[in-house]
Amino acid sequence: MVSPVAGTLNRIGTHQEPPMDRPVIAFDVETTGRNSEIDQIVEISICLYDGSPEPHVYTRRIRPDVPITPGALRVHGISMDDLADSPRFADCADEIEALFRSADVVMGYNVSFDIRFLEQEFRRISRPFSLDGRPVVDPYRIWQTMEPRSLEQACGRFAGSTLDRAHSAADDALAVMSVLEGMRSEFGLGDRSWEDLAAMTSPDRDTWIGPSNHIRWEGDAIVLGFGRYEGQPFLDIARSKPDYLAWIQKQDFPAHVKSLCRGALSGIDEQTFTARIVEFYGPAPETERADA
Repeated sequence: MVSPVAGTLNRIGTHQEPPMDRPVIAFDVETTGRNSEIDQIVEISICLYDGSPEPHVYTRRIRPDVPITPGALRVHGISMDDLADSPRFADCADEIEALFRSADVVMGYNVSFDIRFLEQEFRRISRPFSLDGRPVVDPYRIWQTMEPRSLEQACGRFAGSTLDRAHSAADDALAVMSVLEGMRSEFGLGDRSWEDLAAMTSPDRDTWIGPSNHIRWEGDAIVLGFGRYEGQPFLDIARSKPDYLAWIQKQDFPAHVKSLCRGALSGIDEQTFTARIVEFYGPAPETERADA
């Protein structure tokens, strides 16, 4: 099997053969949610490329101390029942750390997310974890660097024109329509409605409660959509961290967000709160359940 790392290096490098003289780790994690301060790892896979014909693949499922959010369950399909007999992170920490110490280079796709979760897991068990200044390579960020997404770049690719006066408001506004028309042609979007294009712009728009994503649906649950408690049930935050919702009310957040915070802090029960959300903002979107 050809290493995906080797294949990429062979295409973009100047060497006839990829320089595998340095061991490389590519890794990925699945988690209970998106907030590393609260959520935890439920699966980690580490692939070590050390010049062997096949990569050494290490995969472990891990039993967390917090529930898996509905949104995360839809992404990876791993349920708490699936993890009932899995080890805790502390039980795997030695072998995970040993694998990372065996590599000179660390890789991942949008890897800052994975590193942040891994560092937090080691912090929870009071163990130091550091990449020790080793190179961190992220194909996602390289892609962004090699193919910038500025309006000037978009004009060149999709409109076949040059934006001579970039950041002149009138020129920018006129260029946007030319870019969209070029995209519709290149990506076969000519028959898509404005509503379809808006859905592509904000794929999770139907989960928003109100005109912003600060509070949203995850399955049938109402959760906070930002900040340190992102993905956590909204009424649970009101009960356990009322000062946080009180703080939100004093900041520059949309009026509907402040109103929902006031309602959550009023002592309202979950059934009544949900009913009022549905009455004013509509029901949760229909979603397919992930296979357990």
